[in-house]
Amino acid sequence: MKITETSLNFFKEIGMSIELIDFLKEFSYKTYLDFDGISFSSVYRMRLENLNPINKEIYKQNLFIIGAGLNGDPIVINTRTMKVGFVSHDKLFPNDGYDYIDEIYVDLNMSMGEFFYQATIERKFPIDADTAQKYLQKKKNTI
Repeated sequence: MKITETSLNFFKEIGMSIELIDFLKEFSYKTYLDFDGISFSSVYRMRLENLNPINKEIYKQNLFIIGAGLNGDPIVINTRTMKVGFVSHDKLFPNDGYDYIDEIYVDLNMSMGEFFYQATIERKFPIDADTAQKYLQKKKNTI
């Protein structure tokens, strides 16, 4: 599916890397892809999700929404590191409060490919920010 000019312009405006834009051009779909409750949004939907008033501060912090977990937590790619994680949606709402995006962002330190691959093969893969935090703690404790 071809990415619209509007989406391309938005990606460029927010400073998205050419590599990520090329990836999204290559893997753009008409609808979202579901991996047992973890969804990868269509590229058109990504622009809309990132412009949603509740979410708009996320992309300003170099985190770009690419999908959602089972409970609605945004799945984001860090546009600087190209690593994927979750943002807790519960704290995104006005007055629920966070001072810094790091307070509600859980970085899984995985590429987009690793993230979606692990989501399909790993039985207890995180489905939201809370389970991602527990997943990282468990991995840390086993090292």
